[in-house]
Amino acid sequence: MINKRNYKNPKISYLFTDLLLLSLTFYIILRFFPLVAKNPFQKYSIPFLVFVPIWFLSGVSFRKYTSYRVKNLKSVLKSIFKADALAIALSIVAIFFFPALDLSSNVLLSIAVGLFVLEVISALIYFSYRYAVEIENEEIRPVISQQQNVLKEDKLLDTKTQAKINELIVNEIGENAYKSLLKKVRIGWRNTFVLSTTSSFNVLNLKVNQYSTIVNLKKINDIRGINEFFIAVHDRLPYQGVFVGCFRCKSSYKRDFLGRYPIGLNYILYSINYIIKRILPKLGITREIYFWFTGGKKRILTKAEVLGRLYCCGFEVIEEFKVDRLNYFIVRKEKEPNRNEVKTYGPIIKLNRIGQNGKLFEVYKFRTMHPFSEYLQPYIFEKNNLQEGGKIKRDIRIASVGRFMRKYWLDELPMLWNLVKGDMKLVGVRPISKHYYSLYRKELQQKRILFKPGLLPPFYADMPNTLDEIQNSELRYLDSCSQNGVFKTDMVYLWKIIFNILVKKARSN
Repeated sequence: MINKRNYKNPKISYLFTDLLLLSLTFYIILRFFPLVAKNPFQKYSIPFLVFVPIWFLSGVSFRKYTSYRVKNLKSVLKSIFKADALAIALSIVAIFFFPALDLSSNVLLSIAVGLFVLEVISALIYFSYRYAVEIENEEIRPVISQQQNVLKEDKLLDTKTQAKINELIVNEIGENAYKSLLKKVRIGWRNTFVLSTTSSFNVLNLKVNQYSTIVNLKKINDIRGINEFFIAVHDRLPYQGVFVGCFRCKSSYKRDFLGRYPIGLNYILYSINYIIKRILPKLGITREIYFWFTGGKKRILTKAEVLGRLYCCGFEVIEEFKVDRLNYFIVRKEKEPNRNEVKTYGPIIKLNRIGQNGKLFEVYKFRTMHPFSEYLQPYIFEKNNLQEGGKIKRDIRIASVGRFMRKYWLDELPMLWNLVKGDMKLVGVRPISKHYYSLYRKELQQKRILFKPGLLPPFYADMPNTLDEIQNSELRYLDSCSQNGVFKTDMVYLWKIIFNILVKKARSN
C-alpha cells in the first residue's frame, strides 16, 4: 500500500510561515510604535521566545496548521481566531503572574492583533488562488462514470501468496492469534484482504465491493481517526461484508501496567499515564497537541467505546475473542454509518428520551458511561439481558466512577434543568430510550406518553425487581393519574418514595 500523508497533522511549512509572520510583526511593533522602554528589543526578546511556543501550541490545539486543502475558508478563519485568542489569554495570565518583568499588555495585544491580520490576509490570498484554480479546472475536467465493482468468485489463492499472507499475520500478531483467525476467517481466499495499517488512506485505495472480508492487523489504539477508519472500511465492503480488527482494552492495559511497578507507586504512575493517554486525547484544547507529539498511538480505549464506535459506523458485532492480551472483533456491515456523529467527551451529556405525546426530548445527565455507549445498548441487552431493578446485567458501558454516581443519583442532578424547562415533572415514569420503550407492553407504551416523565419514578415507591414488575408498577401509577388526578397521585407517591429512600435505604443500581 502507498502511504499518503495525514492531512490532520500540522504542516511544518505552515509553522515556519507563521514564525516568519510573527517575527515580522514583532519587529514592526517594537521598531515603529512609540514605547516607554529605551531598549524594547532587549526588554522583550526573552518574553518573545516564551510567547512563540505558547502561540504555536495554541495553533496546534485548534488545528491552525493543518492542511488547507481539506478545509474551507470559514473553518480556517475560525481556527485562526480561536488559537490566537487562546494564546493572548495565556500570555496575559503570564504577565499578571510575573509583574516583576514589567511587560506591557498593550505591546502584546498590538503584536497579536498585527499577526492575526497578517494570518487572515495570508489565508484570503491562498483561498482566492485556490478557488480560481478549481473553477478553471472544473471547466476542462472530463466526466468520469463510476462503475461499482462486483465481487469475483471466491477461491483459494496460490500457495506462494498464501504463505506471504500467513507470514505477515504471524509477524504482526503472533502464532496464537493467527491460529484463532484461521478458524474464524477465510484467510488465504481471493475475497479476503489482509492489511496492517493505521491510515484510512490505505483502506480508501481499495475498490468498492472488491472484497467481502477486510482484516486489519494493527491495533485500533494506534489509529488516529478511528471513526473515519471504520467508515472507510464500511464503504469498501458490500452489504453484510465482514471486518476483523483488534485492540487492547483498558482493563488489560491497567492490569499489566500496575504489575510492572511496586504497589503504591504503580497507581500514581498509572493515574498520570491515564490522564496522558485517555483524557488528553479527548479534550478539545489538548487533543491536537497530543496527536502532534504521539501520532495518536497507544491510546487507552475501553471495550465499550470500541464496540460502540463500530455500531455507530454501521457494523454489527458477530463475535469477540481474546488472544495474547488483545481483544479481537468480527463485525458485519448492516446499515449506513452515522457520518454526522458529534463527538462529545465532556462531563455533561444529552440523551434522546421519549416524552409526553411521544415526542423526543433531550435529557441532561452527568456522564457515567464510556463514549459511544448509547450505540451499544441493544447489543449489551441481547447479550446480558436484565438484572433485578430493570438494569442491564454486567453493563460494560458504565465507568467505575459512574457506578458510584448512579447509586446516589448524582448523575441525574443536571435533569433539574429539564424540570425547569418543563420537559419533566417531579414525580413520574422514568424517561427512557427508544430501545427500552420497545421492550414495554403496547398498553403501557400508549399510557406512558399521556403524561410527562418525572425525576422520581414510581420504581422507588414499589421497589419492583423484574421488568414485568416495573411495568406493573408504572401501570398502577398511570392508572391512578387518570382516575385520581396527577397532583394527588404525585403527592401520594412522593411520600412513599421519600420514606423508602430515607428509611429503607432504597438506591439505584
